[in-house]
Amino acid sequence: MTIPSTFAASGWFRLLLVFTLMLKLSSTGLCAEAGPFRYARMGVANGCLVESIAFGDALRERFGEDVWYRVLQWGAEADAEVVAGHAVVVFELGGQLWSYDINRGFTRLETPAEARENFARVAKETTAPYLGKIKPYFPLYLHDLPQPPAAAGPRPYDDVSNPEFRDAGIVAERLSVHRPVALVEFTYPKDGVEQPGAVVVFVSSGRLCVYSPPKGTVPFRTRMLSLENLRQLQELLRRIYPGAGNLKKR
Repeated sequence: MTIPSTFAASGWFRLLLVFTLMLKLSSTGLCAEAGPFRYARMGVANGCLVESIAFGDALRERFGEDVWYRVLQWGAEADAEVVAGHAVVVFELGGQLWSYDINRGFTRLETPAEARENFARVAKETTAPYLGKIKPYFPLYLHDLPQPPAAAGPRPYDDVSNPEFRDAGIVAERLSVHRPVALVEFTYPKDGVEQPGAVVVFVSSGRLCVYSPPKGTVPFRTRMLSLENLRQLQELLRRIYPGAGNLKKR
């Protein structure tokens, strides 16, 4: 994986992998409230980033392509150890800045709308509820540009008992409305036994992103932003699931 220049190589890769440990923290600091519209969460495991991307899609559906929003992502440290990072959405409606956090819902921000591009200021406010539990670092705005969806999206799962496949199917179906998405099944060795897995692959903010319910979303910088190149995808998957193979698109 090519590491973004804004992050130290080892810290960024560790951070991406530990996004699987979604923070469940007490509500302190900013006060969540009823938002300006209703949003139906996907409610999938380790879904802060894919949920934030889906929320951005919902904003564009409701308020048009010119609505301003960013996905704000940060890393975290607790007791000198890297722990779960997080992602939220920051958006503007009617001259008011809001955030949407899957842990907290909607929050009206005190940062004025004219300072919306000052991500350090916005990050200070949106991470405030988590202070005392973690030390946030490396806040980063992600700008997800509109994409035309594929003519035919991945086939969803009608009825599966495996929660990993269920969550991957939910994410693939939701995100595919607004962008090309691949739902890829594979196997990987665990404790000497081949285990089945499923990931969702899509492009966001100039990165090839891989969502796995147990591992969260890992964005990769690649030479080809391709959903068809299974050889490249296998190389990326092996950085998340060592020994992954037998890839097939659903």
